[in-house]
Amino acid sequence: MKAVILAAGEGTRFRPLAEDKPKGMVEVSGKPILTRCLEKLAELGAGEFSIICGYLKDDIFQHYSNKVDEISITY
Repeated sequence: MKAVILAAGEGTRFRPLAEDKPKGMVEVSGKPILTRCLEKLAELGAGEFSIICGYLKDDIFQHYSNKVDEISITY
């Protein structure tokens, strides 16, 4: 199963937490929100991730690269 995650918004309602990072990279209890989503989707059987990025996308690319827990990611 392929999971598609929408992570392209600026996170204006998350300000000031998301002023200098994409909203998916805002941490909750020490982990980025996007990491929590990816972990849960992997638990549910996702074998591939596709992340739709926009605002500050390089932050997401650098943090996750091409894999999370051996599951491939396309952007």
